[in-house]
Amino acid sequence: MDQKVYICTGTCTAEITEEQYQSGIIKCGAAGCNMHGHTFAERLKCQSCGKIYQKEESHKHKQLSS
Repeated sequence: MDQKVYICTGTCTAEITEEQYQSGIIKCGAAGCNMHGHTFAERLKCQSCGKIYQKEESHKHKQLSS
């Protein structure tokens, strides 16, 4: 199953976990990031390949034929 993560959509591309977000880290704090002070965006992260995508997107892996 894919994991819920929160990301900065700005230049720093920070990624935090659900636990970090729930503990109060909800905004980008990276100095120099163009989205500094903006709320992180909720995304899903594929546990197989690491791709981060929006809930509305579908993410599947191609089956390799033997």
